[in-house]
Amino acid sequence: MSTLQRLPHRLVHRSLYHDAFSLSRRLTVRQASRALLSTRSTSFNEPVRGLGGNFRVSTVFTALLVLGTGATALGLYQFYTSFTLWPTELRGDLRVGIKARNQGDFSLSERYLTRAYQTALSMAPSALSPDPYLKLSGIAAVLAEVAQKRKAKELLEDVWNKAAGSSLSGHGTPTDSWASYTPTDEERLRRVSIACKLAELSSDRDQDEEKWLVWAVEEVVRLAGFGVQHTNPTASSLQESPQSQLVLVELELPPWMRKDDLGAPLAALGNLYAKKGNIEYAVPLYLQGISLLLPPNMESISIEDRCEAAQLMCNLSEVMMHQPPTPEIRHQAEAWARKALAVIERAEKMPLPRKGWFSSSDEADVRGTCDQVLGVVLFNIGMLREMDSDRSAALALFDRSLKQCAKVGLDEGVLQAKEAIRRLGRPEERKTP
Repeated sequence: MSTLQRLPHRLVHRSLYHDAFSLSRRLTVRQASRALLSTRSTSFNEPVRGLGGNFRVSTVFTALLVLGTGATALGLYQFYTSFTLWPTELRGDLRVGIKARNQGDFSLSERYLTRAYQTALSMAPSALSPDPYLKLSGIAAVLAEVAQKRKAKELLEDVWNKAAGSSLSGHGTPTDSWASYTPTDEERLRRVSIACKLAELSSDRDQDEEKWLVWAVEEVVRLAGFGVQHTNPTASSLQESPQSQLVLVELELPPWMRKDDLGAPLAALGNLYAKKGNIEYAVPLYLQGISLLLPPNMESISIEDRCEAAQLMCNLSEVMMHQPPTPEIRHQAEAWARKALAVIERAEKMPLPRKGWFSSSDEADVRGTCDQVLGVVLFNIGMLREMDSDRSAALALFDRSLKQCAKVGLDEGVLQAKEAIRRLGRPEERKTP
């Protein structure tokens, strides 16, 4: 009996490959074009007859030149008018750094973004208001994406420490400095995101990974103690102001910093303990994460949070089966797996959120986690049904899992479902002659 499958913490996206003409093909086309041009003696002022009347070649080239000049001017205008809500000292470096990153020149991008970060550090927090730490950590995040792993880790540790100074500063510390700055709840949640990223960068050292995740979980619990659990974890109570969103959207923050997810550190630490075999530590973390994402007696819960909760339920079901598979354990594991299935089915019936200026409501983005979890949870329930000798129900679930995994490109899930179907055999294949 193969073990139940847990959905990976990070979903792997397939790369898109583009076809290209060979060098010899390009040379052939280029030479043929020269031959064609050399046999034509059309004057630039000779009328060209075609649909709609006569046009002079010079008129066409003039129009194209005007259009090209206009497009260039618009691009330059957009470039020089970007980051206008940032302090003057930072605009130039941010413009060049972000543009170089988008063009794939990471060395140039790192140079300018480093200078922007150092400049921001030298400024008083009030000069970056409102939400100064969101801006400082935003610059650090995009810089970490283009820097080497070692430097990225040092940089994120540095910016994480900047908002911790209020509890460590002495009486002689200037009031308007990073050493004495007290972060808002939104900025504290940003530090949680940074700690989770630092745990990921420290995954080769279990003690460091656990240290960062433990702090992140403790901070989430402290935030929840201030009443966060009574509201949607991603609602306006923990979102940046519209002006801050407008400022930060120009940085094009990496995905790990764009979503404020209170359940993420609980899930990550639970996964770490499950990997180590510490089931007694993993289970309460999964349960706490589920309760944060799906508070009782609350209906206005986002699709994303429901899907994240379903993933935790799926993980909880799987980790329970690491214990001796007694009938009671199997019953509890199947109950959580079916609860995950019910949450996914509920999320699938919900309308997509209205698309706003700073967010995407594309179905693939909103329901992506649910689509991935669905194939896994169907397989897990099928495995549990097989363990209880309910072969027909198990086979039906494996069939559904196979189709769902194939739909979302979960290759490992496709292979596991095919193997399970082969192992059980189709009903018609089991009939005796």
